[in-house]
Amino acid sequence: MVWQANFKGKPIFLALFSALLFILLSPSAASLGSGNPMDLIFTDTEGKKVRFSQIIADGPVLLYFWATWCKPCRKTTPKVNAFAQKYKDQVKVLGINVGGIDSLKDIKKYRSRHKISYRMLVDHDNEAVKAYSVFAIPVIILLDEGGKVRFRDNEPPEDLEKLLSD
Repeated sequence: MVWQANFKGKPIFLALFSALLFILLSPSAASLGSGNPMDLIFTDTEGKKVRFSQIIADGPVLLYFWATWCKPCRKTTPKVNAFAQKYKDQVKVLGINVGGIDSLKDIKKYRSRHKISYRMLVDHDNEAVKAYSVFAIPVIILLDEGGKVRFRDNEPPEDLEKLLSD
């Protein structure tokens, strides 16, 4: 027997379900219990643990949330790579692999195939996803040296200097 949801004639259930979904997906709910983003610990492509606070201590960071199976990410990755090369002396770029599906081997293969020059980290526990309220990928977030969000979009910023000087 296959279970099928039958919501016909159940407007109260749908209203409650919709309200719960809205609450759970709101940015304020996503950050509840997510703690301080500076406390995040990632795994790099070599399997080593990396503390985010140590990375951002050296200056601005661009976070690129992505996955190998994400079709829009395949279009964004070359743009992020070009950004990383252009601004390598001004900002650190981190590719944050999300979703928990990609293995380290998959990520390394993707990195090699696309000639990615920026650092790749893994967020298989989705702690960074929660901390930065990422609901769909790709997402690009630029943080200043204090950890303040200066930019958020699905494409890299065009005017880095302006964003960091405001």
